[in-house]
Amino acid sequence: MKSKYFILAAMLLAMPSTLMAQQNIKKAFDALLKEKITETKTQHVYDSDSETERMTALADVYDFTISNSALERLNDVRKAFDKDKKDAYSVNSGIREEGEDAEKGSFASLFESIGIAPVTLFVGDGKHSSVSIGSMKGSNYIYACFADKDDPEKKHRYAYAMEWVKKDKKTKVRLAITYALRPEARTKKSKSRIVINGRDINIDDNTISLGSGFPFDGSSVFDVDSVHEKSPESWLSEFNTYKRLFLKNPDGNTATHHATSIYKLCKNAGMLEPEEKKIVAQELAKLKHAAKDELIQNIFQMSIKKLGE
Repeated sequence: MKSKYFILAAMLLAMPSTLMAQQNIKKAFDALLKEKITETKTQHVYDSDSETERMTALADVYDFTISNSALERLNDVRKAFDKDKKDAYSVNSGIREEGEDAEKGSFASLFESIGIAPVTLFVGDGKHSSVSIGSMKGSNYIYACFADKDDPEKKHRYAYAMEWVKKDKKTKVRLAITYALRPEARTKKSKSRIVINGRDINIDDNTISLGSGFPFDGSSVFDVDSVHEKSPESWLSEFNTYKRLFLKNPDGNTATHHATSIYKLCKNAGMLEPEEKKIVAQELAKLKHAAKDELIQNIFQMSIKKLGE
């Protein structure tokens, strides 16, 4: 494990300027990894652009067990997140309840059945395996996202996450660091294969151009996002993210944004099975009840209607 720690430390020290914003978290992670730990499992991903040699993808994931005598180190990590949160554009925490998936037909049980954790951290452009946070029953988790200030295109971010759960006299821990495109950049770079009447449509970045032989002008251009179909798993994961963000502050300035994002998802939910739509509709009813603003209530009602169309 010692050698694994030095791999992580070397990679982090190679990027000093961009890691200044999360230096407290980095130090706390390093200190925790020096503790006496058992049952260790690690995952590592690193990719870079062949031309610029700039890093494009990173994932360092450590799953291990510590004795409860080392819990102070966990507290140090939690304090470090608080110290660095001023530099983050997103900091979130949560609890995966022991009985969260006990109720058959609940949204939590649906996520459990298809293997989706409460939080999914992307790696690179999303083509790599993502990192799940919150998958251990009864666990606490916290994560923070920081913009890569050294990225000239301002498209990438670092994410730091910790998940932990106490079991008897030991505590299971997951530490994760990922480097990936920010959500808006991933959307712009998404690729799809679209076929109309047996013929492929050319897709270039965020647009679709239709050639001759179709009932449109050859210069016609459509937004990919309006026709790109997600997988059921990614749709549900995105819905759950917006749901959690809305419920954190249903009366806040961002509440309408989260509600309209959910409405946009529900207008493009054709990939969901009837049972999945039923469960999502139940969640929407809860969101409508939690909303205080009449416009937002109507948005959730329209979302329910769109699911049934």
